Amino acid sequence: MKYFLVTLLAIGCTAILIFGSIHYKDKTSVSAENEAQTATGNGNQSVKTEDTKQLERTANWPALAQEHYEQTLAEERPFTILLAGSQVLDRDENSPIVMLKQALEETYDETIEVVIKTYEATSAQFIAQGRSSELTEVQPDLTLLEPFALNDNGEVRSEDSQQHLATIAARLTEANPNHVLIIQPPYPLYQATFYPLEVAAIKTFAEQRNIPYLDHWTAWPDASSEELLTYVEEGKPTLAGQQLWSEFLIDYFISK
Repeated sequence: MKYFLVTLLAIGCTAILIFGSIHYKDKTSVSAENEAQTATGNGNQSVKTEDTKQLERTANWPALAQEHYEQTLAEERPFTILLAGSQVLDRDENSPIVMLKQALEETYDETIEVVIKTYEATSAQFIAQGRSSELTEVQPDLTLLEPFALNDNGEVRSEDSQQHLATIAARLTEANPNHVLIIQPPYPLYQATFYPLEVAAIKTFAEQRNIPYLDHWTAWPDASSEELLTYVEEGKPTLAGQQLWSEFLIDYFISK
């Protein structure tokens, strides 16, 4: 009887040990799985949070551009921004579109691609030479265009400048149906007579066709004021003028 009880006790202890071991393994497995799920969930949440921040920075963009940017984020491909126009945009490393490109790339990182295309030509020469194909082959999602207004001044009739602008807009849309065009003027000139009228005509053209017009002239001193000479000297923007223009563009494209 004594041996029987000892044997029974040994069997009981063994069973308890086996059951405990199985229970511990199950609990450890579940715990590890939960930790893995938590880690994965936090990773996805981090990505979503960053995407949300990027989208918030586009608050000033046209609605269609915001929607398309959100789509490219979901598809994990870059949103292409084209900065185009005449050579007045791109004189040196301090020029407004060079500074804008740098700011965009630093802020939006790999979610965007920024391309600069500038031409020393009037709008008539640009169209006649077939240079618009150089813009369409980029297939941009959004284009910020300076429509050669300063080069056209005194060279191309205002009506013709607007027609050339319409042609460029149409071709960009043909290349990408979701394309968004934003027009900006070149810099103002001190006490100019006809040039402001030509720029005003382009602004009206844009408004009539529901094309966003980025009017950075509102940030410059009045063209009739000598204060403008601090920002535009001998027909070209000074460093202060370039900075003023750059800041306006950056504040628009990167909402804070």
